Amino acid sequence: MKKYLLFLISFLIPGLSFAQQYNPLTFQEAEKRLLPQFRAMINAPIQDITLEEVKKERKTQAEMIWPELKNKDSIDVTQSKIPGLNAKDPGIPVTIYKPKNAKNLPLFLWFHGGGFVYGTPKWDHQRCADYALKGHAVVINIDYRFAPENPFPAALHDAYASLLWASKNAVSIGGNPKLMAVGGSSAGAGISGSLAQYTRDLKGPEISLQVLEIPPGDFGMDYPSVVEFKRIPGVKSDDFPVLKDFYIGKNGNSKEKYVLPGNIKDVYNLPPAVIFVAGADPLRDSGIAYADRLIKAGIFTELHVFAGYAHGMPLPESMEITLRMMKQFLK
Repeated sequence: MKKYLLFLISFLIPGLSFAQQYNPLTFQEAEKRLLPQFRAMINAPIQDITLEEVKKERKTQAEMIWPELKNKDSIDVTQSKIPGLNAKDPGIPVTIYKPKNAKNLPLFLWFHGGGFVYGTPKWDHQRCADYALKGHAVVINIDYRFAPENPFPAALHDAYASLLWASKNAVSIGGNPKLMAVGGSSAGAGISGSLAQYTRDLKGPEISLQVLEIPPGDFGMDYPSVVEFKRIPGVKSDDFPVLKDFYIGKNGNSKEKYVLPGNIKDVYNLPPAVIFVAGADPLRDSGIAYADRLIKAGIFTELHVFAGYAHGMPLPESMEITLRMMKQFLK
C-alpha cells in the first residue's frame, strides 16, 4: 500500500506543476486578446468607478437625446410609466415598441446595462425597435432603479413588476401573455437571468426565453478572466468589489439568491436560454460557468463566445441569433 501511495504521489506532483497559472495581464498581453481592429482601445485611460463618477455619468446620460429610429415609419413607440411592485415603490418608466397594427404578438422585456448603477434605455432604443420589427414582437424597454440609492432587490422588483404588468396588459398593447421573453445586456442580463429564477419560484407568468448578453454570472473573483483582466481600460475586475457593494448595500450578501443568476442552487425548470460572452471580458468565465450549469441541468441553452471582443462591444450576429431563438421559442 505504501509503495502504491508513493507511486501515486510521484505521478501526481509533476502533473500539478503543469496546471495553468493565471496572472493580471499587462497592457501588451491584453492587447493581443483583442481583434486587430480593436487594439487601439488599450491606450484609453483607465477610470475607476466612484459614486462621484457614477453621478456624473448619470447626468450625461440624462441629457442625451433619444436617437432617431431608422425604422420609425414602421413602428409605434410609446413611453409610459407603470406601477412598481410594492405600494411605496415609484412608477417604472418604460418604452414600448410594436409593429404597426400589432396584435397577439410575443412580448420581449429588455433591460439595459450599466453596472446596476447607471445606464439608459436610450442606449438600446434602436435595438429594441429592431427586435420588435424583425422579431414580430412587442418590446418593452425598462428603466429600472439604480444602486446604491436603491440596492438589491429594487431592480429585480422593478423587473418582476414589469413582467406582471406586461402579462396583465398584454392584449391592450398588442401582445400575447402566453408568449413572453426577457433579456438584457451586462447588468441587464444579470437582472434578466435572476428574473427568470424569481418568476419560476413565485410561479409567476411563464417566460419562454431568456436572452443574456455578456452577463455577470456571480461576483466570484477567482475566475481566470477576472484575474487576467484586473486592470484594463473599460470594464475591469478591479471595479467589481465597488459595484458589488453599491448593488447589494453595506449589509448585503453578495451570494444571496437572485442577486446574480449564478447564485441560485437550483437551475432546473428554467426557460430556454441564449448566452453571449465576450472573449476579452472579465465577466466571460462567470457567464460561461452559468451557461454550463444550465446545459448540465438539461435547459435548452446556446452559448456563443465572441473571441477578440471586449465588454460592451457590439457582438456580430447577436441580433440574428436572438431573432432565431425568438422565432423558435415564441410561437
